[in-house]
Amino acid sequence: MDGQPEGIRDSDRHETPRSRGYPSLPFGPGSSPASWDPEDDGDTRGHDDEGESFMDAGKSSEGRKMYFRTLDDSMREQGVLDSGASLGSSQGVSLSSLGIGSSNRAVLRSSEVAEPSDSTKRGETTPKKATTAAASGASQRNLRRARRRAARRGEVLGVDAEPGGCVVLIREDCRLHDNPALHAAAEMHPWVVPLYVHDEDDPSPWPVRGAGLWWRYESLKHFDVSLHSLGSRIIYRKGNLVEQVMDVLLATGASALHFNLQLEPWHHQRDKELECAAVGSLGIDVRTFTAMVMKFEPWEARRSKDEGPRPRREPLEAVRRLSSPPEWPWSIPLEGLGYGRTGGRKIPPNFRQFNEKRQAMLAAGFAVPEEDDWAYEMRRFWPMGEAAAMRRLEEWLKDAAWGCYFPPGLHPRDDAGGRFRADKAWTAMLSPYLRFGDLSARYVEWRTCQVLPQELRQLFLKRVVWRDKAYSQLYRCPDSHSVSIRPQYEQEAWSGTRLQLRRWQRGETGYPLVDAAMRQLWKVGWMCNHLRHVTAQFLIEHLDLSWKEGFAWYDYTLVDTDVAINAMMWQMGGHSGIGSWNFVMHPIYAGKKVDPQGSYVRRWLPELRHLPTEYIHCDQVRTGVGIFARLSPLSWQTAED
Repeated sequence: MDGQPEGIRDSDRHETPRSRGYPSLPFGPGSSPASWDPEDDGDTRGHDDEGESFMDAGKSSEGRKMYFRTLDDSMREQGVLDSGASLGSSQGVSLSSLGIGSSNRAVLRSSEVAEPSDSTKRGETTPKKATTAAASGASQRNLRRARRRAARRGEVLGVDAEPGGCVVLIREDCRLHDNPALHAAAEMHPWVVPLYVHDEDDPSPWPVRGAGLWWRYESLKHFDVSLHSLGSRIIYRKGNLVEQVMDVLLATGASALHFNLQLEPWHHQRDKELECAAVGSLGIDVRTFTAMVMKFEPWEARRSKDEGPRPRREPLEAVRRLSSPPEWPWSIPLEGLGYGRTGGRKIPPNFRQFNEKRQAMLAAGFAVPEEDDWAYEMRRFWPMGEAAAMRRLEEWLKDAAWGCYFPPGLHPRDDAGGRFRADKAWTAMLSPYLRFGDLSARYVEWRTCQVLPQELRQLFLKRVVWRDKAYSQLYRCPDSHSVSIRPQYEQEAWSGTRLQLRRWQRGETGYPLVDAAMRQLWKVGWMCNHLRHVTAQFLIEHLDLSWKEGFAWYDYTLVDTDVAINAMMWQMGGHSGIGSWNFVMHPIYAGKKVDPQGSYVRRWLPELRHLPTEYIHCDQVRTGVGIFARLSPLSWQTAED
């Protein structure tokens, strides 16, 4: 299998997973994460052999003008810059000529373009001034190191505002609260340009698609509304990420670039390339921040137990003010990215969204009525945006504090306490908000510790810590999404058929709990964690199909799709991961445990709504109750008599 779920055509998907090589990690097989110092990485970028940097040369407006003037003259002599054009205005220069977007990125040295002083002949030196310049350069580098360390801790140093504006790259951080990159830009710069780039050269082997792409569209749309309330907006671009960011930096004349680090190994490598290009080619002040995890970033070495747990950090307050640039750069509309076109792919005829006329309209390129869209029920089920995410968190914390999550009289660690009930809303349902940045993991931890008692919050936050661990596993095993971590399992033979796979995907296996969960997944893009275990184990243990088939389907249909979490969970279910499941979830016994009255099955399998409770979880294929389930209530009662 090439990573494409069964039953989905290439032309029907948002994006096709690509098989790519993985970038080299910051540490090799002979070293450890602790041996790699992120503070040393990048300190010499944009510096010449004597330690002078383009950032230092262009601190003042006059220095910046002189810098671009001398660089213009040098590039005109080499034929790179058109006559009359200026690099400072970004007209007449190609990004490829600067080495941006290519594998060998050009790093211009200040010694190649700096003019000698009129009072000093070439070859002469002034030791005192050189010493002063070296000390100044060292102090600037120390300040930048301190700022980077503070940024990685999620803090912002109290510094004076910079003279130029700042471009903030938006990714999985569509929020105003606890957004270090946006917060620092608003505090330090006179104007801010939020930028989102759809990277057509995304290095990820599993780019966001399907239900996850619809969620990203809604997150961006609601975040743009929040920015409009502050007098700002998002600039949307499409193309190579590094090239588009550099183009916006040149067009706006910004002096800084801020972004929160992504966690996947391929995206982390791309972030390093972007930082190198911005610093080395333009002398831009690049600052990166930690915003996606609750505790540790994947490349951080874990602390020793002797040191105790890392202290909890209070999240940053929401951004209240954003100033607009003198002139906005060009932007495509959000709809031009194509994220909102879901339409449904290979919808079974018995699903409500199935419509032959709509399929013909899709093929012809016409608009589709909202009621016939795949995401129609997702829109009705999920409140979207940052405000909805925070409201959902507060409602759940209130319910948990009042004992709804753990009924009174039962120990929180007791399974009978209801944590795994499918027919009750006793799950936080925050995973998609965390995945796409509508909600900060650090804010979730902070509010949970404020509201819940110790034992309750430990069980809840443990799930969020597992999220951090999943990113760490993917960082150290970057091909775990497609290759078994335990290599011997790559030789395992699977006896399941493609027909069984399609029935599992469509919720037509004959096991009510499994089918109800898979129907819920297709309709609203989500199911609780316990049912994910049930359906995954049914696919692997009962149908004898590879975990890779389940991974591909979950990646396409989950609104909280996350390659790191999916890879860790499916590898564990397939017994090929670092850990493996040593328990069995029988589809019938699990149904009686998590849905004792059959309410969950009746909701997502309406064809079984007339079945008595004692038969609701029976195997329809072997017992034949599926035939009676399609009878009217009167017919069932007659047959029962």
